[in-house]
Amino acid sequence: MRYFIIAGEVSGHNYAEQLKEALTHIDPLAEFKYRGPDLTTAVTGFVEVATKPGLFIKALNQCKREIVEYNPDAIILVDYPGFNMRIAKFAWRKGYKTLYYIAPKTWATREYRVKALKRHITRLYTIFPFETPYFSSKGIPAVYLGNPVLDRLTAYSEKEKEDFIKKFRIEDKPILAILPGSRLNEINYLLPRAAKIIERFKDYQWIVAGTPTVPIHVYDKILKDLPVRVVYGHTYDILRHAQAAVVSSGTATLEAALLNCPQVVCYGGNPVSAFIARRMLKVPHVSLPNLILQRRSVTELLQRDCKPNRIEEELRLLLPGRQKRRSVLAAYRRLHKILGADGSIERTAKDMYVQTTGGEHVPRYKVYTSTPFGNFYFDANEHEKLTACGFEEDYKKTGFFKSGEPMDAEEPIPLVLLEALKQLDEYFKGTRRTFNLPLQMEGTEFQITVWTQLQKIPYGTTVSYSQLAERIDNPKASRAVGQANNANVFAIVVPCHRVIGADGSLVGYASGVERKQQLLAMEKSYAPESSNALF
Repeated sequence: MRYFIIAGEVSGHNYAEQLKEALTHIDPLAEFKYRGPDLTTAVTGFVEVATKPGLFIKALNQCKREIVEYNPDAIILVDYPGFNMRIAKFAWRKGYKTLYYIAPKTWATREYRVKALKRHITRLYTIFPFETPYFSSKGIPAVYLGNPVLDRLTAYSEKEKEDFIKKFRIEDKPILAILPGSRLNEINYLLPRAAKIIERFKDYQWIVAGTPTVPIHVYDKILKDLPVRVVYGHTYDILRHAQAAVVSSGTATLEAALLNCPQVVCYGGNPVSAFIARRMLKVPHVSLPNLILQRRSVTELLQRDCKPNRIEEELRLLLPGRQKRRSVLAAYRRLHKILGADGSIERTAKDMYVQTTGGEHVPRYKVYTSTPFGNFYFDANEHEKLTACGFEEDYKKTGFFKSGEPMDAEEPIPLVLLEALKQLDEYFKGTRRTFNLPLQMEGTEFQITVWTQLQKIPYGTTVSYSQLAERIDNPKASRAVGQANNANVFAIVVPCHRVIGADGSLVGYASGVERKQQLLAMEKSYAPESSNALF
């Protein structure tokens, strides 16, 4: 499958990379086109976005052109609703399947987006349990398969924790952390305010979690000569070691909670943007821990409340020995239970694959080949399993196909099709008597039992329906065995042509009685020792 993935921010980029890896495991022939974070367009706030309309529209148009050129089987949108909602509308008009990972928070603000989500999205993946009932009630196909933050935390090892101390030569002094956000407007708002309290905590060392897409000079310009370090790419290490943290509202608040780091959540921006946001906000909290727990478990300092003195005051309440710290850590334990187990990325990737392909039973690839008795085809899915095979009456069809179209010469051919062609050739040459191919059998338990027994009929021999019924310990099921035999979609590979009537007649065969007679005669010629062959 061909996937076009769009993630406009650093947090989304991390999850997109995990999704790519998981999809590759599920879909060995997966191909990707990826559009990652763009610092020039990744901003929040109404006024902030309005100041960059040219850059935003340029990036949007470029993305649309890339989608058309790549022509993916599915478009995966990761968070970033300001940009991705517009792409979703474009994709819908073009007829692409659109899978939205990390649902826009319309339950909090901008509920007008619900109508567009319902119309333009093929599948919506939520990352909080309370979101799915909300979106489902709006008629949006939403599913909760876990929170990806848990997956990332599971991958973090204690060895990495120790390496962090050595690599950055962390002093033997308690740490306070600042996570100022991943967008420039977030950093420019919070970091100057947090910087003013750094020298008020003499017994602590400060570390700022740097965002990879933000150059160091952005931080240096604000921090200047203050006793603080900026460390890139080690946010989890910083949170694990910190006694407490000042955190910009967003995914980092949940990460801090799951890493048991007490936090003060801060957020603000352009006054006009803040005014509009307050009018549109429908929930009593903005931080993820509070939203999930549905109570104020961590302190939120928003806009006018986000002042250095307030930040200092709330931060001190979270230091070791304070009651507020104990209360926050107790709330974190409840949060862990609500979110459930890890493995959400793998579950999401598998569901995306099913949504894109229709599931394992849906054929994706096809090959036609000539045999002594006519044209023959094999169908295969994305999982390197055959879904069907049989004789094709149109002898002109030949070659490999993907989704009904001839495959390009440079496209990788599924190995299962190459192996199937090889084994079929050996069969007609008389050097192969059984097939060893992975089959995606779709049927009732009874049908699959019959088909499995068909594969045990020796080469060059025949059995009757009643004999086959006896072999599955159901001697009265001759008629049902006949029906299951007729439902077999794997001609030759599952040799239903070796089943005959009780009186020795050939009876029916999907590809014709004449072809059935030819197959049995060929097998007998290669295996004259077979004692009960019809010919």
